[in-house]
Amino acid sequence: MTVNSYSPIIKKIAAWIDYEKCRPKSDYVTNCQEHDEFRMKNDLDCVLLNGDLNADTIFSLWIPLRLALVRINGYSELNKYGNINNKIAFLEAISNEQTIARLLPKSNETVNKLLKLFDLGQEKCNVMSLKERRMQSRGGKPYYDYMPYFLFECFDNGAFSRCFTGNCDLIEWIIQQNLNMFFEGEISKDNIKDLSGSGDLTKGIPQNLDYLLDNYITILEQRKRLID
Repeated sequence: MTVNSYSPIIKKIAAWIDYEKCRPKSDYVTNCQEHDEFRMKNDLDCVLLNGDLNADTIFSLWIPLRLALVRINGYSELNKYGNINNKIAFLEAISNEQTIARLLPKSNETVNKLLKLFDLGQEKCNVMSLKERRMQSRGGKPYYDYMPYFLFECFDNGAFSRCFTGNCDLIEWIIQQNLNMFFEGEISKDNIKDLSGSGDLTKGIPQNLDYLLDNYITILEQRKRLID
């Protein structure tokens, strides 16, 4: 599959900006229903799973985008558009196709892989239904949505193991969610694939970004075939 335009990236950037600007600004604890209803109708994960609030992205698209931008351009060039750590303001500054094309030239093979990931990454194959909503903390420190680390912590005495009655329950959920391809052979803690090539399941930042992108694309293509 080849993606010939920047539309997958531009579409996702627009969605990130729109969601942040339109989401309820009230406190979640006291206005949870308002927040949940907005998420059900506007968060792509929930929409793709028919309003399931347990829905969650499998592979974050922001992290690969950020890595590609930094590695291709360097911080000095990116700082002309703002602070990349101020995600929404930075995305607003680069959201037009001309700027995206300048920062992410298609002559760079990494960019073509990134476009393919963004195309697949906004489909149902990049969404799972978590066992419990509290597992959505996987998006923050120290997991940062890196699936091998998350799955590792679901086994035995890991940080997310309390969401399952045991490894049998976990394995049943993995099979139900079509996550088998994250394992080399039998589904077990020792067989989780190292998708970043770091040699450490707790480290999702790759030395070789193409290696990570290739692994992410392969897994999403496998899931797409299973769920279509």
